[in-house]
Amino acid sequence: MELKAEVWDRVMEFATLLANEDRTDRYWTNYNALRDYCEAQRLGGYNHPFLWESLGDFTTSDSAAIPLYLRALEAATEEDAREYRVSIRFALAARYKAIGEEGLAFEYAIAADDEAQGLSDLELRRNISKFLLARKS
Repeated sequence: MELKAEVWDRVMEFATLLANEDRTDRYWTNYNALRDYCEAQRLGGYNHPFLWESLGDFTTSDSAAIPLYLRALEAATEEDAREYRVSIRFALAARYKAIGEEGLAFEYAIAADDEAQGLSDLELRRNISKFLLARKS
């Protein structure tokens, strides 16, 4: 699932602004601009999971981030979107855990772990394993 270079660049610009912003008003201005950019891409016919996963990553409310990750997961249907599906499911697991939905957190973590088999991203696979092992402690 190819990601357009200009979309990557633009989202990374927003991500840099958001990650480095201390002022709440500026954070929300940049967050809303990222959300508008994602919507504009979707309306233009480009509905890549990277857009919604990135927006979810910068959403401060766990319950507000979940629908964004679900939207990203819906967009990650192609065979070569496997890495996106794994990271999105893992993000969902973390957000569900944060709101006390342990059952859903475990379901998404297991699904991420199952699909992660064979991925070259060892750090992601290790983090999923740690998440699952922490549940058993």
